[in-house]
Amino acid sequence: MATVTGRVEIVLNGITLLNKSGAVASGIGESGKPPIKREPIMGETGQHGIKETVMSARLAVTVTDRDDVRLSDFAAIKENGTLIFRAARGGKVYTMNQATCAGDIALTAGEGETKLEFFGPMWTEGTSLT
Repeated sequence: MATVTGRVEIVLNGITLLNKSGAVASGIGESGKPPIKREPIMGETGQHGIKETVMSARLAVTVTDRDDVRLSDFAAIKENGTLIFRAARGGKVYTMNQATCAGDIALTAGEGETKLEFFGPMWTEGTSLT
């Protein structure tokens, strides 16, 4: 039986983030190519064709902020980040090179939750055995 992607690890520039559940990698398209959103072009006689719009790859993740984490380090990432989104026990791996932090970082008191967003040109899909 195939393993379903559930728990994930997120690595940014070689450092594993303290991510909470619910991280979303979007803009996954053909591996190694910019993602494309396709929409129908409709007319009075039905579908006339397909419109393709190039998108960016994105990652939305909530991390735990601790005294050994510098939020300004995230904010400084501009086209120089390498993001890895992978199944926690091996399996699928998605890598985004040239990642940029979207900025506008907010910190929620209590559990130290910080929502981060990153974007880049594309995801590359692979697998890991570990």
